[in-house]
Amino acid sequence: MIFNKIRKGVAALVLISMLASSCNKEFTDPSSASGPNVTGNVDALMNLASGLQRRFTIGRQSPLYTAPIGAEYGVFALRTLNAGNTAETEMETGKASLTGANAIVTQLWAQCLFTKTEAETILANLGTATDPGDKVGLKAYGTIFYALSVGTMAQFFEKIPLTNANNATFNTRQEALQKVIQLLESVDADLATTAPSTKFLSKVAAGIDAKNTVKALLARYYNMLSMVTGAYDAAAGAKAISNASSASSSIKSEFRFSAATPNPLGEGNITQNIFGAVDSTIGLRNGLAPVPAATDPRIGFYISKSGTIYPLKAFALNQTASYPVYLPGEMSLIIAENQARQNQLTPAKANLDAVLTKTTDIYGVNAAQPAYSGPMTQADLMNAIYKQRRIELFMSGMELEDSRRFGRPAPNSPTEERNRNFYPYPLNERNNNTNTPPDPAI
Repeated sequence: MIFNKIRKGVAALVLISMLASSCNKEFTDPSSASGPNVTGNVDALMNLASGLQRRFTIGRQSPLYTAPIGAEYGVFALRTLNAGNTAETEMETGKASLTGANAIVTQLWAQCLFTKTEAETILANLGTATDPGDKVGLKAYGTIFYALSVGTMAQFFEKIPLTNANNATFNTRQEALQKVIQLLESVDADLATTAPSTKFLSKVAAGIDAKNTVKALLARYYNMLSMVTGAYDAAAGAKAISNASSASSSIKSEFRFSAATPNPLGEGNITQNIFGAVDSTIGLRNGLAPVPAATDPRIGFYISKSGTIYPLKAFALNQTASYPVYLPGEMSLIIAENQARQNQLTPAKANLDAVLTKTTDIYGVNAAQPAYSGPMTQADLMNAIYKQRRIELFMSGMELEDSRRFGRPAPNSPTEERNRNFYPYPLNERNNNTNTPPDPAI
């Protein structure tokens, strides 16, 4: 099997979810190809590349479901509408109630690792492709989904195993992000001169713009790396600014869905029986909530109200809603954040204002607000940038990472703004890997 490198603790859980998922014409089932066929056949590698998107985005076990809801629960932005949804209820409570037995924690871990392993299979066998466009397409998709899977794990877990072996050792978040960036930098150089072939693009689901996605992910993960040790790394910040400036604000890069391959957030939202926004504050506390919410059209863009329930809209509206891989507003706010950290307050304000005053966003995420008029201090600008990230990037999956990176009030503090710092490690991993670290403090 092509997954024979995956650690046995993850393999059993993932096999169950794999069998539970049906395949269809829009995505190739990655489990349908055997190891020799994949590693020696360019078409099979392309089918596996197509399967990466299915692995990452389809079903309530997928990272596209578990990461956004986990991150929003972590910053008090969601509430569970039916207490019978045990995993979501534990997420909402957080702290000691969230354990390694939680199904969302377990699936987030397992599916990210499985996506990572499939991506590594592609990247390890690029020599199979003789056509430059085929090869760069395979490399781009393998790298993008490797980056998304490892980068997502780095947002929720203190340490991550980067090797595939029984009893794998764990790497720091810094090492994980450096590996992600190394791979993204390599394919970024290739995409500067070579585009994915027509053949490759016909094999994968439409929607992802590889060149701009790589730039955006470089910006995202350099931004995370810049504060991963707790002390600002200006060199990483400069790289974040450069790549964010290069990612297009006029070209969409998105995951697209259909009735046959439904958006998992939309599936969870349309029943109005699993989760909804906590209210129009979307969990913002300590003076950061938009007041009144009606003055910011993004609140109405992302959520609605039905009695006492606040169902989601936008990219979680229904089963066919597309979900952006990155938003233009994220790029502007990455630039603003790093300029503010470098005490370049005037340009930081300009990039913050680009989000606040935006009316022509390609996805319709328009703030249409006045320009920033608060004090021109680093602390005040950072607060404003954090607030705009929380509103602009609602349900992006980056909220818990943002809360830590901006030094927002920690769990159990009088003004707490999150219910965990990092997730515990899944019991499935702990029971099968003796190198699993101790669970982090809440």
